[in-house]
Amino acid sequence: MFKDFKNLLFPKLCACCDQVILKEEAFICTFCRHELPLYSNFFDGHHDLHKILYGRVQLEQAASLFYFEKKGPIQALIHDLKYRGNKELSFYLGSWLGEILFEAGWQTSIDVVIPVPLHRQRMRERGYNQVEGFGKAIAEKLSATYTDTLLKRSSNSKTQVFKSRLARTEVIGNNFYAEHLEEVSGQHILLVDDLVTTGATLEACYLALNEAEGIKLNIATMAITK
Repeated sequence: MFKDFKNLLFPKLCACCDQVILKEEAFICTFCRHELPLYSNFFDGHHDLHKILYGRVQLEQAASLFYFEKKGPIQALIHDLKYRGNKELSFYLGSWLGEILFEAGWQTSIDVVIPVPLHRQRMRERGYNQVEGFGKAIAEKLSATYTDTLLKRSSNSKTQVFKSRLARTEVIGNNFYAEHLEEVSGQHILLVDDLVTTGATLEACYLALNEAEGIKLNIATMAITK
């Protein structure tokens, strides 16, 4: 009864449209869920990340859940996740994509899931890494190890979402480094992030992780720019 009273006073809102959602709905209302721009080119070798990262990252496979457009529903969803403290949404999206990846057979190859890290200052401000739940849920679905202790961010920069690839690369530079890489030598890594635009962040993470011997890399993101 208390829960019903709480929901009456503080109703749960859809992360995309800010309308009140029903008790049986989770984070996203039924209407928005059906209207979301789902990414279609999952596993046919034509994921946009293969083109974006061509010649820069030795990528095995890639997957994204949504297309991202400025002022679209996915921008609202990611904003809700990052700036409204909606940590549970991250796990929900990871479970959603994790089921798709399981059906595609990724559980037979992925050894470890690693999130793109936040800088310590941003972590203190926000209180959480918005891709932590996403990565943990995917790892759970794929029966893989999850670790956020190997990949580190050495500097804190402002949002890079709408900058060009060249500008992002210049800013990001050597912002990432990795520790204890012997723990992932010879393993198949799944690197996870919220949004990919130019791929500069993912490239920097790959360069840090590639210091380990014999790794393979898959990438999974919540969304990719259209």
